[in-house]
Amino acid sequence: MSVRTALAQTVRSSATRAPARRPLSHRLASSSAPPPPAPTAAEQHAARQLDWPTYLSLRKSQRVYGLVASIPTTLIGFSAGAGYFATIESDPGDLIFGIEPVYAYGLATLSCVGLGWLAGPTVGGALWRLTHRNVAKAMEAKDKDFFRHISRWRADPSRQSATNPAPDYYAEKVGSLRQYRSWLRDQNIFRRKAAFGSKDEAVL
Repeated sequence: MSVRTALAQTVRSSATRAPARRPLSHRLASSSAPPPPAPTAAEQHAARQLDWPTYLSLRKSQRVYGLVASIPTTLIGFSAGAGYFATIESDPGDLIFGIEPVYAYGLATLSCVGLGWLAGPTVGGALWRLTHRNVAKAMEAKDKDFFRHISRWRADPSRQSATNPAPDYYAEKVGSLRQYRSWLRDQNIFRRKAAFGSKDEAVL
């Protein structure tokens, strides 16, 4: 069996479990965004160097790198912000944007903490690429192939509501074929709930 057809077969096997509901899935298209461009020959060759289970496992490890790296970057952000704003001398009577300096500097320190947390995935991704140079190009090509599948099968987030939020739009939590199948089921459940909700609203 060709490696490139692994996810396609997974999708087909999932879809054939409930053939009567296929028209509903097709009627509620996944997204109004234009389809991604077709892969080039070089991208196809690079993507074939990784099978889907290996790719998803590497993708999961890449995400773990980002989460782990967020811990030191958050601490660095807090230390830098607290160290800088704690040294600023100010008159309590001088307001900053209408609030007292101590509260303004506290909010600024929290902003530094947030920036440190957001920088974690970038730093972790860079470290991951340094330690996985032998598969970097194959991962990049496989990423494009994977997101083509995701953009094709994910549900339209514009139909979400407070009681029916869109599930994992970018499939960030997918780290195995089992989780990919679960992601597909979540997308179908979301579509059905959105369709029935629209019908109820029309009746009302």
